[in-house]
Amino acid sequence: MPIPPFDGRGYLPPGIYESNEAEFNRRFGFTPHRQRLLSGLQFALAELKQSGCDRVYIGGSFVTNKECPNDIDGCFEGVSIDENLLDPIFFDSDLDAQKAQYGVELVFGSNRAGFFQQDRSGNSKGIVAINL
Repeated sequence: MPIPPFDGRGYLPPGIYESNEAEFNRRFGFTPHRQRLLSGLQFALAELKQSGCDRVYIGGSFVTNKECPNDIDGCFEGVSIDENLLDPIFFDSDLDAQKAQYGVELVFGSNRAGFFQQDRSGNSKGIVAINL
């Protein structure tokens, strides 16, 4: 299913929308600030992919119409991830180092994708799954 337009709240409609990296960059890189964040995400995705990660879910304000989100939030999965090939920063519970290095805050576990499908008030919203 293609990534739909934002709704009246500036969110994606509820659901998980499949994407590849190129489509994601085209859809969400609509300001210079967002493009800078995407360059960090590209490095993070390359690191995750080379370790065997299958999919990354992106949520938070980056998949809204907010012009200047602070970072890119999400989670990643992969039954075949080789932890020896992945930068240990991705398993650190302190996300500040990951944010400083990549501009992202990605936590391990696809079961966390549900967290990103609600805003702080409990309203449902959509997220994007990037297949690697």
